[in-house]
Amino acid sequence: MKKFKCTVTRTDEYEIEIDENIINEEWMEHFRSYMYGFDELSEHAEHLAQFQARLGSEQDFIEGYGYVTRDGELPYSHEDFDKNGNWLPEAERRQPTPGINIKIISEDNECDVDVEEITSN
Repeated sequence: MKKFKCTVTRTDEYEIEIDENIINEEWMEHFRSYMYGFDELSEHAEHLAQFQARLGSEQDFIEGYGYVTRDGELPYSHEDFDKNGNWLPEAERRQPTPGINIKIISEDNECDVDVEEITSN
């Protein structure tokens, strides 16, 4: 049986939009009390970008942040429908976290794969 080591390098690009009037020092102090010791908005941007790259838009709830919009909208979820498949009233649907948006510039467009055959000694 032949084996191959495949190294995949992918380039995603996002603009993480954070409203500093909402995600302010008081908000960050509360966040630090139960999540990570982030002191700068750039640390939140990095964390959100990593989350998006790893899990994509299917995972719309981001622990510590709530339901985060992508390109200004919440991705659809089964949680927004009743048992018969009808939309729930707006007030009963998931509500996006104010002050945070992930603008997707490109995902998965650039993907390089290096392949190396693994030989047995």
